[in-house]
Amino acid sequence: AEAKGEPYAGKVAVATVVLNRVDSDSFPNSIHDVIYQGTQFTPVQNGEINKAADAEAKKAVNEALAFRGQGKGSLFFFNPDKTSDQWLRQKQVTITIGNHVFAK
Repeated sequence: AEAKGEPYAGKVAVATVVLNRVDSDSFPNSIHDVIYQGTQFTPVQNGEINKAADAEAKKAVNEALAFRGQGKGSLFFFNPDKTSDQWLRQKQVTITIGNHVFAK
């Protein structure tokens, strides 16, 4: 839901961020807890998370799981057109895909 409308590579990268967070000592230790941590993900806040994932989203998650650890260490992502959060903008950028900037 978070990467809806983004290119396939962006969907894989968003899923990889979630997995990287699970592996990080700075975030919760389960996928569920990472996704539902506070206000981290807009689809949790607006209910989009409850809609069924499409085939491409499922494929992207499976690819992220298969290639886990190859996401350049990204722990964050944002759409610079939708946020002015300076804390995020000061993070080290790892890659930009579609409308999302990924960082660590």
